[in-house]
Formats: sequence, structure tokens, C-alpha cells
Amino acid sequence: MIILYLFRIIHPTIIMKNQFGLILVISLIFTSIDCNAQGYPDNSFGIRGGANLNSWTNEFPALDTEFGPIFPEQWNATFGYHGGIYFNIRLSELVAIEPAFLYTLKGTGAALDDPAGKVEAFVKAGYVDASFLVRLYVADGFNLFLGPQLSYLVNAEYDVDVDGTTVIEGIDITDDLSELDAAAILGLGYEFENGFNINLGGELGFLTVDGFDQLSTFNRTIRLSLGYSF
Repeated sequence: MIILYLFRIIHPTIIMKNQFGLILVISLIFTSIDCNAQGYPDNSFGIRGGANLNSWTNEFPALDTEFGPIFPEQWNATFGYHGGIYFNIRLSELVAIEPAFLYTLKGTGAALDDPAGKVEAFVKAGYVDASFLVRLYVADGFNLFLGPQLSYLVNAEYDVDVDGTTVIEGIDITDDLSELDAAAILGLGYEFENGFNINLGGELGFLTVDGFDQLSTFNRTIRLSLGYSF
């Protein structure tokens, strides 16, 4: 419920109607930081960014192009990126909660052998991700994290290349994909004493990306992130 409420507040089309709620959430976060129990590691605010490997899984819609359809078994993983902010709120020496808000470029890719040459397609889908992680500190610097994530689709498009040359670019398919996605996040992190941290995690989406709700097609993302806590 917390994630759903936070997501409503930051939704770009209703943020002006929720100014009071946004101020309240930010105030609660900073109040929690100020009220940190003595003896616990410091709470922190940070920035994080990095690269991700994206794919779709399960059922796949064929992508129609002027060179012919690209079928499910030919979809491949593609690279994307992510960046945003987080709040690390320590509850004890061993446990912290971490709300985070990221922009993430996800999607998938495909290749098709054609008499015209090697045809490749790339689907690029930009999401605003709101996650609420729990971190378990298992050893000095090392931690495990897991939690839910809710994502809002900002835009989606595809390009088509033939023999490395772009022949179709920026075809908007935002309306063909689902507006919302939900996922489970889990991974491993390490925090350095100088404030830097590194994380390797996976995202397992469980709402279909198919905007027509006819196929069970899910986002899968592996993220490598570098962050800094202030």
C-alpha cells in the first residue's frame, strides 16, 4: 500500500493535485532520518545509476516490419540504463529499508535473417520505477536486498536496422504496452566506507507488458549499479 500511495503522488499527470501528499511523504522520510536511533549506522540519501541487461520472457508478440515479422523465438536481450535517488533508513545494525525512485530504460531485441540482409529490431521502453527494498546486512559492507517495485511506462518505441544501418527509427508503440508493471527485486550489495556502494540485482516482472492483455509477456532485467550516499 505504501508503494501504491507513493506512486500516485509522483505520477506525472497528477503531481500538481498531490502537492500536500508529496510534502508529507518527504517530511516523513526526513523525520525518520532525524529520529535515527543512537548507535545505529547513519541514515542517508543517495544517488544511483548504472547499466542493465533487459529481455522479455514467456509469450512474445511478433513485431511486424516491412521486412517481415520477427517471431517470438528470435527475441534477444538488450542493454539499457537507469538512474535516480534513494533513501537508506537504518532500523538496526542488521536491517534497513530503502525507498528508491529510478528512471529505467528496458525493452528487448530481435534478429531476423532476410534476403535483404541481417535485420535487427530493438524495443526501448522507458519506465519510472518506485521500489521499497529491505536490506539485510550479513557481513561488513555486504548486504542482501529484496522488495516490491511498481513501474509506470513513460514511452516506448522500436527501431529496425539492416546490416547495421537504421532503416526504421522511433516508431511509437507506447499505446501497445501496458501502462503499469509490478515486479519483485532481489540482489546483493556492498557499501564502502567512503559512501560509495555497488549493487547487482534482478527484476522479475509479473504483470504482462502486452497492452491488449492477450499475451503473458514479462519484463526481466539485471542491473549493475553504482551509488553514493551523502
